[in-house]
Amino acid sequence: MTTADTPAEEARRVIEIVIAEDHGVVADGIATMLSFEDDMQVVDVVASGEALVDTVGALLPDVALVDINLMGMDGLAAVRQIQQRGWATRCVALTMFSDHDTVSRAVAAGVAGYLPKNVRGEELVQAVRAVAVGKGFLHPDVTRPFLERVGPLATHAGIQPLTAREQEVLEHLATGNSTHEIATALGLGDETVKSHLSRIYGKLHAEDRVQAVVTAMRHGLVH
Repeated sequence: MTTADTPAEEARRVIEIVIAEDHGVVADGIATMLSFEDDMQVVDVVASGEALVDTVGALLPDVALVDINLMGMDGLAAVRQIQQRGWATRCVALTMFSDHDTVSRAVAAGVAGYLPKNVRGEELVQAVRAVAVGKGFLHPDVTRPFLERVGPLATHAGIQPLTAREQEVLEHLATGNSTHEIATALGLGDETVKSHLSRIYGKLHAEDRVQAVVTAMRHGLVH
């Protein structure tokens, strides 16, 4: 008979990570940085999309950090294959590109997060932890240009109206702010912001902040 993990056991669970990066020095630097985190373990480093798909299929890691420009099959094609095969690995694009077209293709491919390569170490760690537990993570340097380009092209069809306060919270969410940062900026308590986020997710039919931001982008709710 098996038993459910206790909260303490959940907290101790190690996040297994695959790095897909064809520049060895960059890959080594990421792996070394993550090795200092007690709850993370890099289980493989690969340089091609084909190798990424094979490794994910064999190891089923929690998170894959994926450069878009890989040798052979590109990173987004590999992400699409991982999604199509139903593997639970959550993919994060880690790339030097932040233009609208590339971000759009990455979102369509099924990434759970998108980070520029100049991201700070603590932001990368935060993103890995977020996507490992089923959340999404879009870096603000990526989110804002993406929303500004696509938002005006969308309509409000099928979306319940947001209150003025919910709109304020959504605007901060779209810039990549954390719950606590939103609370501080708006002079609210963390729990109040969480309540607003819950209502926003419901109105936008979203499960997490990435889905909420993408939906808001599609419907022109942020500018």
